[in-house]
Amino acid sequence: MADELGYTNIKVYTGGHPAWSEAGNVLLTNYEFVSKELGYNIVAIDTRDTEAAKKGHVPGAVSIPLEKVISEKNQLPVDKEVYIVLYSQETNLTGLAPVVKEIIRLGYHHVFVLDGGYSGWLKKGGPVQTGKIARRISYNPDPRLNEITVAEFLNTSKNNPAKKLIIDVRTKAEASAGKVENAINIPVEDLKGRIKELPKDKEVIAYSETGLRAKMAYILLRNAGYKTRFLKDNVTVINNRVYCGYK
Repeated sequence: MADELGYTNIKVYTGGHPAWSEAGNVLLTNYEFVSKELGYNIVAIDTRDTEAAKKGHVPGAVSIPLEKVISEKNQLPVDKEVYIVLYSQETNLTGLAPVVKEIIRLGYHHVFVLDGGYSGWLKKGGPVQTGKIARRISYNPDPRLNEITVAEFLNTSKNNPAKKLIIDVRTKAEASAGKVENAINIPVEDLKGRIKELPKDKEVIAYSETGLRAKMAYILLRNAGYKTRFLKDNVTVINNRVYCGYK
């Protein structure tokens, strides 16, 4: 955490990367993230010429040349929470930025450009596939053991089982506008200092607005020896009502 590095003026950008990208800013992602997420909830789009992609591409990527990405928008998954990563030979922000912004305009919340492109992937020693490459997106995400589904989360909130505890890791101001039933509010920036308040005989389930801070809380809790999961889906408050998994 930043405080361990000596920083004292620490603030959390509560909107997370969805708010940042929806404001018109292009987000870069890196080799470490993409290599870890491949095979889960990620769609990698190789925007180079298909013949170039056949000579070597990120495993599982689909070939859609840059000039065709928008015209092929109907291929994009229905799930607006999917992570979409576009890459070219190099970073190529000039070419990719307009496409990223158009995909965001379509309602997708997690759209990235691979920093360094395919060349950067090779420099990092990333795995490579050669030969045939898919021309159409096939999105079948695998669930993760550290995540809780919306259905189980809502059931846990409603029934409040004795062996589970839900924590809202948003700010106090956010939680005051409405929070999930039976949840307690401990902002993620306070969690490290208050972690001993949480019982170790219960599974602790974290949620936030976009899932990003919930994942940060999950990592803190896991490292402290807690049985824990987090909700990756959105939690939104509209007119004092809480919507879970709201897109």
